[in-house]
Amino acid sequence: MPLMGSFYVGNSGLTTSQNALNTTAHNLANMDTVGFVRQQALQSDKVYTNIKPSSAATTSQKVGLGVNYAKVRQVRDYFLDQSYRRESGRSAFYDTSYNALTEIEDLLDEMNDDASFNHAMTQFWSSLQELAKTPDDTTVQRLLVQNAHAFLTNAQQVYQGLVDYQNEVNFQIFNQVTEINKIGQEIYDLNNKIRAIEVGGIETANDIRDARNEALDKLSNLVSISYSEDIYGAVNVMIEGVDFVAGDTVYGMSVVRDSQTGYYTPYWDLYATSATSEDGINKFRDNGIVVDITNARVFNLTDTISTEKNTDIGKLRSLMYIRGDRKANYTDIPVKPEIPAASDYTDPADYAAAVKKYNEDMEAYDKSVTYYNDTVAQSICMNIEAEFDQLIHNVVTTVNGILAEAADTTTGYLCEQDLDGNYYPIQMFQKVATDGYTYNSATGEYEYNEEVTTDPKYTDTLYSIPNLQINPALLREAGKLGFILGDKNVDFETAKKLVEAFDKDTYVLNPNVTTKCSLNTYYTNLVSQVANSGYVYKSISESQTATVNSIESSREQVIGVSSDEELSNMIRFQNAYNASSRYINVVNEMLEHLLNSL
Repeated sequence: MPLMGSFYVGNSGLTTSQNALNTTAHNLANMDTVGFVRQQALQSDKVYTNIKPSSAATTSQKVGLGVNYAKVRQVRDYFLDQSYRRESGRSAFYDTSYNALTEIEDLLDEMNDDASFNHAMTQFWSSLQELAKTPDDTTVQRLLVQNAHAFLTNAQQVYQGLVDYQNEVNFQIFNQVTEINKIGQEIYDLNNKIRAIEVGGIETANDIRDARNEALDKLSNLVSISYSEDIYGAVNVMIEGVDFVAGDTVYGMSVVRDSQTGYYTPYWDLYATSATSEDGINKFRDNGIVVDITNARVFNLTDTISTEKNTDIGKLRSLMYIRGDRKANYTDIPVKPEIPAASDYTDPADYAAAVKKYNEDMEAYDKSVTYYNDTVAQSICMNIEAEFDQLIHNVVTTVNGILAEAADTTTGYLCEQDLDGNYYPIQMFQKVATDGYTYNSATGEYEYNEEVTTDPKYTDTLYSIPNLQINPALLREAGKLGFILGDKNVDFETAKKLVEAFDKDTYVLNPNVTTKCSLNTYYTNLVSQVANSGYVYKSISESQTATVNSIESSREQVIGVSSDEELSNMIRFQNAYNASSRYINVVNEMLEHLLNSL
């Protein structure tokens, strides 16, 4: 090699060592920067010059032209990144669910509070016990009506608390969709910056890649994602198997608001179609245009929550399950039909007809249970709303039913009179809505509906919490109950039935619970169910957190900056720099000596 050419070999060593030192200094300066990934300087040989061609017996003689600063790469593990993002999304799902159950448990489980529903329920029960002792005592009757009013008021407050929390979750869904779209646009912008820098194949945009990876980490916490990088350095992202960021496009996620419930439903703009009317469960008016989202929904909420199927990933999906698709009541819980007893029928034909009817009802019941498990049971808010409303419905219909059974429309005992002077059984609990009007829980108002009189859902049997009030006549005059029979005897029998009805184990929380309970123990069982579910979700959440922390620790060992390692590299590159410098000095001295000699 020419002596002058040796300077270039030494210079390549100086340049490469200086760049490696800059990379090391960059790592040390960003040790505490969130999302920063350790960078590593890669070196390679420059081209070699052949001195002597090879023969059959020897190899070619070559002289190297120095070292080359090849590239600076991020030190990442693709598979650890995938595992981290999948498991962090799963952790967010269960953590969100656990927090929801904690909120609801706090709402329900105020066992020692004198203003709580449980206390009001106990007081109402105590009033019935006192009534059984002295049914004709007007003071006891007045106390019964007052405690019934407190019971219903507290029930409505609890139910409204559940509805308010459901509405809060609804707005969280809207905000999460906004955040997802914001992250998608961020990834798209970072893709463009990376392409612009790396298009020449000279420089790698590592710091911008760090920002993009941090965005992917945030996105994976909200939804289930998959991604891949193309040959130009841009990353393509899919959410729930649907393109989100692909090529030069961000396929945004939108929401539509149901005009009845006020609930937001996320959908994909790309797959939504226009419609002529809002007739149908998948058609909504959005900014004056009716859209059909039949094939555009982001989530199918009838999917069973399953780790195997990856339907338990992402905070947004968890919020959708928590909220459900409507405000539920007792009608959402299927009631199992009673098996007809042969002893109740004298005519075999009647019994055969009853059995046939039972089989038909059981078939319908099984379908209702399947629907319940696919929708209501998977929603924390809907399930608890339905079970709680079922308790109030059972209390109301039981009390009203016993009073109606004892009423005598001939003598007027336990009756009221209508405007025509006709007697009808007195009700302690009444529906607020009049014929033709229904309660809209989304707006809190009563709306006229011509179909209400023909819709079985709005018959007189719909005793649901938002539709109830204490009979105003009894609030004005509790003595209307009387409990004095036509023969002037005290009606102990009816008062006793009221007490006994609260102790009969004839109720279940939902079709999946086999243990029966009484009206007195129903609420305790409901609170226990919420607590048990919370414990399960807490255990899963803690397990997932441990898994995520373990993966994060492994990932940090790869991408994290170690001060000891970087300082060791700094000493190594400094020594390499000094060696290159001394090499140049030696060449310089040789050249100087040669020139002086000549």
